[in-house]
Amino acid sequence: MRLDTQEEVVLDYLTKSNRPYSATDIFNNLHNKYSKTNITKALDRLVEDETVFSKMYGKTTIYSVKQQEGSAEEDMEALVRETLDKEEKIQVLVSENRKLETALATIKSEPTTSEAAELVKKLGQENELLRERLEHLKNGTVLISPEKRKRTQVEYEQNRNLWKKRRSMFREIFSTVTEHLPGKPSDLKEELGIEEDEIAYEQDPLLAG
Repeated sequence: MRLDTQEEVVLDYLTKSNRPYSATDIFNNLHNKYSKTNITKALDRLVEDETVFSKMYGKTTIYSVKQQEGSAEEDMEALVRETLDKEEKIQVLVSENRKLETALATIKSEPTTSEAAELVKKLGQENELLRERLEHLKNGTVLISPEKRKRTQVEYEQNRNLWKKRRSMFREIFSTVTEHLPGKPSDLKEELGIEEDEIAYEQDPLLAG
């Protein structure tokens, strides 16, 4: 029976590679030269021609060129087992590689130690300015008008909330930075010149003292 071009290409590939492949493998290895449907049809015709034989492994049909000598089926099964074993190992490596790529992307997205330390220092300085501002409000004894008192109260609430927010940000960032650094967190604070407020986080700074 005369072979058409697709059958010739598929048969030539199987003959030269001398190992079993699925239709999907051949489709990928021929770099999409023919559609998967046409490759499957070509393989089916080659099987009908008894040039190639096939065998089901799970849900996948594996194809191999018939050998002139020896047991082709036994050779095929041995090659299939070897191929499946290698594919399993490849999948494990691919999975591990993806995990490493994800970890690398996470590391790259996080600030460096120097950047984080600089941010901690900046937040600490801003926190200190806010604390001093709150102290001035606390110690003010000059009588003021109701309108100005109201404006002062609004400003106080805004600064108080900002103080709590900045302090919370500082603690979270500082905790993240020191978690992976050697030494004590207190040593890093001293090195950066950071002085934390003695007021408890939950306590109103104007009621402390």
